[in-house]
Amino acid sequence: MLEIVARALSLIAIVAIGLGIKRLGWATTADFGLLSRIVLGVTLPCALFTSFNDYHLEYALLGLTVLALAINIGQQAIGYLLAARRGRDAQAFAVFNSGSYNIGAFATPYLGGFMGPHAMIYSTLFDFGTAFASAGVAYAWGMSLARGPGRHGGRGLLRTLATSPVFVTYLVLLLMRLLDLRLPDQVITFTSVVGAANPFLAMLMIGVGLEVRLPREKYGAAARLLAVRYAFSLVAAVACWYLLPVPGEARLVVVMLLFAPIAAMMPIFTARAGLDVELATFMNSVSMLVGIVALPSIYLALHQMV
Repeated sequence: MLEIVARALSLIAIVAIGLGIKRLGWATTADFGLLSRIVLGVTLPCALFTSFNDYHLEYALLGLTVLALAINIGQQAIGYLLAARRGRDAQAFAVFNSGSYNIGAFATPYLGGFMGPHAMIYSTLFDFGTAFASAGVAYAWGMSLARGPGRHGGRGLLRTLATSPVFVTYLVLLLMRLLDLRLPDQVITFTSVVGAANPFLAMLMIGVGLEVRLPREKYGAAARLLAVRYAFSLVAAVACWYLLPVPGEARLVVVMLLFAPIAAMMPIFTARAGLDVELATFMNSVSMLVGIVALPSIYLALHQMV
């Protein structure tokens, strides 16, 4: 247990380093974009290719993708219904910021840092469904609410998915596993070296990007939406832990993922829709702080029961 605690604290310490270098002026919040492009476009794909190369995909585990799709859409629907009295813009904001999970840039490096490559495989399968629900369903639904029916076409959705390095990586990995293809050892030697940097860069990026300041009058809206999000996550986590028919380690990963932060793309989608970006960014940062504490805490509480 001491080793697990040490690993979790090491990852938290890297987040603190990111905050520290921002306070010292060595980096700014604007550098988050550069770091996220390196993580999502280089180090994370390399880490995933290394983890998946020799993994035999069990078709039953593809149910994690369907589960993620259902959970995300369920949260979006709840947010939409609860915001009905506040108008279409409030409903659009709730759809964007209620149901999504930052798995690629946050949870997968976090899990890989103290659980190993198998945890990354489970989180990737879950994230495949999350990507469809977030970049697909939430984007189309939220834009149609904010801009009015008929003004959002499928090309924007396809462009969002096709330009996501993580989503493209997931698609290639899934096809490779279904066709039982693997990369040459020489390529894996390279991806393993680059992928080893992923946990450090991802946690450093999170520290640089954290911002938890907000005008006082907006705290109530943030608290309301976050409370609904975590109430849903808690109920879903209990159900998944006791009812999900997958190996114990996979159930543990799913429970942890349900407390991962809001997807980093959601403030971007919120801005495209002309909604409250400041509130979306604040909620994103708070959810990161929750995830930093919740993921290792859940692991420490449940890993011996697997």
